Amino acid sequence: MTTVHELFEHAGVPYAGVVAWGDPVSLALPGVYVVSTSRDPDVSNGPEKPPLNLAAIDALLAARPEATVDKRTATPELLAGRLRSMWPSGESIVYVGLAGTSTEHRVEQYYRTVIGARAPHAGGWPVKMLDPSTLWVHYGATQDPDATEKAMIRRFVSGVPANVARTLIDTSAPLPFANFIFPAGRRKAHGLRGVKEARTRGAHDRVPVTPDKLTSATLPTLPALRDSRLPTSDGATRRTQNITSGDLDRGQIRVPRESKSIFPTAKTRIEVELGNETFDVSWDSRTEGANERSGVIRVGKEALSRYISAGGPRTVEVTSTGFRIT
Repeated sequence: MTTVHELFEHAGVPYAGVVAWGDPVSLALPGVYVVSTSRDPDVSNGPEKPPLNLAAIDALLAARPEATVDKRTATPELLAGRLRSMWPSGESIVYVGLAGTSTEHRVEQYYRTVIGARAPHAGGWPVKMLDPSTLWVHYGATQDPDATEKAMIRRFVSGVPANVARTLIDTSAPLPFANFIFPAGRRKAHGLRGVKEARTRGAHDRVPVTPDKLTSATLPTLPALRDSRLPTSDGATRRTQNITSGDLDRGQIRVPRESKSIFPTAKTRIEVELGNETFDVSWDSRTEGANERSGVIRVGKEALSRYISAGGPRTVEVTSTGFRIT
């Protein structure tokens, strides 16, 4: 099991302090924060099961009646069961987040984001499904929050015992409970859809409604969410497009529409293994607009030419940290 202090030490970030969930963080600098079930940053053991707040689960389903679990209409029982299957048993660390400017402001946004809303901070929304009296926020300043967050998540993943990882809904994604994305860009396959407000024009203009004031009159009617194409589990394989000389000149590999399901849905950085090397590369799903195009992995001409030649398609395999191309 991993302690909060171990995360900060691994990432080389000075530990600045801790507050109870809901209390302001006194850090007006870029930084990282860790939500934990322990006030003590040196405690490694946490609850075997998540301290769920059943009233919060009811509030989420009232706000988002379109929510589904494995494409089935979500009920309190189904949602609670899925949340339990996302909890790494015995771990005290619940979520790792970053703040690009003021850590104090970002955490405050986290606190006030209404259940089921998309803004101002809907990342890590499962934290809102927990008993807030059991949660603490640890924080520290860093000049590179993005790299620090990734380092902390990698450290957490490496510390989850194999027997605990096998109990999770996505056995190859032993991430903190409320984190969904690996540093390499691969997403946790949790089977949940529609738990946040859909991305619709003008959605950010809606007035937030607190859970205790939700009524049928205040609930917006939203269109169904498009398939977010969460990746399948470790070991899944797909085929690329044929590798052309033009691809090699551009240092890229194209991924057909039917193979995108194992990749992130948005532009991001991913880790790709070629031969005996691992590269941090860019991924572009190219789903914008009416005409969806092949996704593009941009490796770079020099690196790509060492391992890939023009010809037929290549195989892409999901690994525990990213992707392997052979």
